[in-house]
Amino acid sequence: MTPAAIPVIARLHDAGIEVDPSERRTSEYAYDASNYRVRPLAVVFPRTVDDVVATVRACAATHTPIVSRGGGTSMAGNAVGRGVVVDFSRYMDRILEVDRDAGTVNVEPGVVLATLTSEVEAATGGELTFAPDPSSKNRATVGGAIGNDACGNHSVRYGRTSDHTVEIDVVTSDGARLTATATDLRSTDPTDRASIMRAEELSRELRALAQEHLAAFRVELGQIPRQVSGYHLQNLLPEKGFNVARAWWDPRARARWSWALACGWYPNRQRAAGVPGYDTVVDAARDVTTILEFSPAAVEGTDKAIVETMRWRRGPDSVRALPEGNAWLFVDLDGDTEEAVKAQADELLERLSENGRLVEGIAVPDPEERANLWRVREDGAGLSSRLATGGESWPGWEDSAVAPEKLADYLADLRVLMGDYDLDGVMYGHFGAGCMHIRITFDLRTEAGREVYRNFTRDAAHLVVRHGGSLSGEHGDGRARSALLPIMYSPEMLEAFAAFRRVWDPTGLLNPGSIVDPEPIDAHLALQAFRTGNGARASTCKPWGRRKPPASPGTPRS
Repeated sequence: MTPAAIPVIARLHDAGIEVDPSERRTSEYAYDASNYRVRPLAVVFPRTVDDVVATVRACAATHTPIVSRGGGTSMAGNAVGRGVVVDFSRYMDRILEVDRDAGTVNVEPGVVLATLTSEVEAATGGELTFAPDPSSKNRATVGGAIGNDACGNHSVRYGRTSDHTVEIDVVTSDGARLTATATDLRSTDPTDRASIMRAEELSRELRALAQEHLAAFRVELGQIPRQVSGYHLQNLLPEKGFNVARAWWDPRARARWSWALACGWYPNRQRAAGVPGYDTVVDAARDVTTILEFSPAAVEGTDKAIVETMRWRRGPDSVRALPEGNAWLFVDLDGDTEEAVKAQADELLERLSENGRLVEGIAVPDPEERANLWRVREDGAGLSSRLATGGESWPGWEDSAVAPEKLADYLADLRVLMGDYDLDGVMYGHFGAGCMHIRITFDLRTEAGREVYRNFTRDAAHLVVRHGGSLSGEHGDGRARSALLPIMYSPEMLEAFAAFRRVWDPTGLLNPGSIVDPEPIDAHLALQAFRTGNGARASTCKPWGRRKPPASPGTPRS
């Protein structure tokens, strides 16, 4: 235990909180799924909301930062930080109530998304489900989905997590328990006078903030389907009904403990996948506007690198029934009858053929084959860090978004920019929503490689903004992109973000460095500390650049 940890650990022990400051535990929680490593002072495992309140008060009394954590799947560095990490996934993982008549579910933050979906469907005979379904849904938690406004494959039809939020119960940095709703902010306990007064104070300040920045909120925020960067302050506008619950989205800037989430009613419809193949991801992106005319439930894309890696790692039969091409779209269509949805898939492929970019397309009505193809998109993205060519790819610029109709032009320019820096990338993502997940062959072990990372990411930020886009479309800004927000937003908006944060967290204890007052994007990179046995920094993986990849698959790097 470090000397800095002693005061807060003592208070947590006195409050009966389960806390682990051991070297092993803090080493484990120094990492998430991002490029960053930040070792905390200790890890707390709360069991109840009272534990959360006690933890927040202990940290406030000792000026110790707090970082909330669920499954640790953050690719932007949202789940690591100095101070105390609060892991909600160990104990606070209960589904408290499924209200079939109201179409809502009340949950704790540590519930895994896939568990939430399956239990809601089981409790309602398959009539209700929770729609957001990111690829990490079998390990990501509701808390993380709240923090990043997660979306997933079917966001084209069902939107983001914020679109399914009814209420959020929270604990502020001064220990007040409040409930944010679609129309107000109130004390969670109607008998707690201190929390009632705190809710009234915060409501006044938030309304004043919105009134002061009416024009900026209307012009700069909420302009595209996947504009996740920054805070969602447009929801405080009068025309949005002062929706405090939906204004909360950010990388865990407050301690949260339970939510009422809206579920959707879904009839038992027939489904089919339309899978068009293309020469390039740019060609695939140009056909997205045509596909959206068919009201698909999902339009996902992937490139050849993911398919080859999937086959290399899991065998040639892991990807079946894929048409010819180097890039593919997976289009989820549905209808009242099997014949109707098959006819819709055939009509879609005919329209795409008329556009002139389609290499080959297939309709896949069989449920087993359809599930196999969707695994390529969902599992392949996770496998793409170690490629069939033997190279490594990394996040960092993995979550940009534009309007769907601008996606092709953005990707064409982005490919040119990557070529200018001698970088390659694995491209996949939510094409129907204009959100691209791109893992790039950065070399983060050497200073020269990190300079490329810094410069490329800065230029990519300027590029996506020129196309009217967002630095983040799902993963949040975090350590990876917060320092780039001045490229995207005006000084007035940045000050509004800072003021919003001060309203909730005046002492800056809750996940410091995200969005407001961020550190440089290359601070705390995990691979920066990589050394060989003689103490010299080394890089075992160079960027591919424009070099021809190996003729046969290599060996994955450790």
